Amino acid sequence: MLEIKKIYHYYGKAKALEEINLKVEEKSLDSVIGPNGAGKSTLLRVISGLEEPDRGKVEFLGERIDELKAYKIARKGIAHCPERRRLFYDMSVIDNLKLGANLLKDKKRYKEILKFIYELFPRLEERKRQRAGTLSGGEQQMLAIARAIISNPKLLLMDEPSLGLAPKIKTSIFKAIQAIKEEGTTTLLVEQDAVLAMNVAENIYVLEEGKIEMRGTKEELEKEPKIKKIYLGI
Repeated sequence: MLEIKKIYHYYGKAKALEEINLKVEEKSLDSVIGPNGAGKSTLLRVISGLEEPDRGKVEFLGERIDELKAYKIARKGIAHCPERRRLFYDMSVIDNLKLGANLLKDKKRYKEILKFIYELFPRLEERKRQRAGTLSGGEQQMLAIARAIISNPKLLLMDEPSLGLAPKIKTSIFKAIQAIKEEGTTTLLVEQDAVLAMNVAENIYVLEEGKIEMRGTKEELEKEPKIKKIYLGI
């Protein structure tokens, strides 16, 4: 579904991404883990068109998209759930969801996804008339995820969904991510919490200082001494 070929990206003279090669198969849930400042968020921004790569290609469903504007990439079926939620805080929960569904013209499908969202996150249905800015941090993260999936994307990009959340809320968010994957949505997850990410992902990429240093399944990476020591605390 998604193929990234030799992507380089710079901020001035600082290299944010260096020769990134990555593939995401249809209906998979893959994860990119790594420390702060490794380039994880930049990678998602390059895919969704919020940043333009300096070199390399991004292909989606066999079509090159790295030269397109972000809104055109969104129309092709890529939804980006950004770091720190970026909600419309003065608008209600349901109005945030309606904005997320702007590209979805099938009213029947909208109702189906909304029902799925309320089953996934019952708190959002309880608070659908409440302003997004008055929700708790966990509820805001639920809304950010819901706003992305209500567009019925072919590919969902998720940036640090567990950031700043209590352990119990993190667990519930990751259960929801697993449920979204089981519904058939292809997902690329960027996450600092390696344990949570590795528990749900089929393929894991380890990004450090803008370069993919390792890749593999959970079972393969758990055998690596560096992964065990730095990322899993073993």
